[in-house]
Amino acid sequence: MEENVKTLLDAGQTSIHNYLLLHYRDLGLDNDDMVIYLQITRLQSQGDQASPKLLAATMKVTEQAIAERLKRFVQLDLMTVQNLGNRQEYFDFTTLFDKLLSGQAVKVENPVVSAGEQSRRQVVRILQGEFGRPLSPMELQTVNQWFDIEHFDPNMMVLAIREAIANNARSLRYIESILINWQKANLTSPQAVQIEKERRRGVHYDVSSSRSQQGSKQASKKQPTVPIFKLDDL
Repeated sequence: MEENVKTLLDAGQTSIHNYLLLHYRDLGLDNDDMVIYLQITRLQSQGDQASPKLLAATMKVTEQAIAERLKRFVQLDLMTVQNLGNRQEYFDFTTLFDKLLSGQAVKVENPVVSAGEQSRRQVVRILQGEFGRPLSPMELQTVNQWFDIEHFDPNMMVLAIREAIANNARSLRYIESILINWQKANLTSPQAVQIEKERRRGVHYDVSSSRSQQGSKQASKKQPTVPIFKLDDL
């Protein structure tokens, strides 16, 4: 017990302004962005390099996911990157606090989907973009069922779409199979999927029987076997 207390105290503390906690969404940030900001603040206050590799290892996500988030900070003009030499970089959040203090709200289409009708429209837009065509009335009905009957989380829908596209499977049935497998495994967030992917690296799931067959022609087609927890393309 005493050793644990010493470890806790030696790790130090990271402070954050309450005003930022109250208004970070107004700046266009989401909860994951805030955790990344806190992790960067923690590392840099300790004199360490807040590299994407280290951030990814701490948050149990991919380096690519961290890189995309950091790029978004820069695009929103909330962070600048200073080159310190010897491949060392420092993340400066001065512009973030400038916007916070001046009350500049940012209206941005967040890659993490919000709730409500906006979520539904966002999922449809992503599907149509990936499929390269408008969704049929039957496909739109299926998407509505995901929201109204299955109550899948919109963020998980987007993740499942990317998973399917990464495996060259442009099919709502295939995407739904991924969502059902995640639901059965009680994986309710992208972070949970990533952790499970790391734990079960190499395990493959056959999702061909997750839904009733849609006609004899489709039934005869071989469904791809998917590494459900592959998130390297996010």
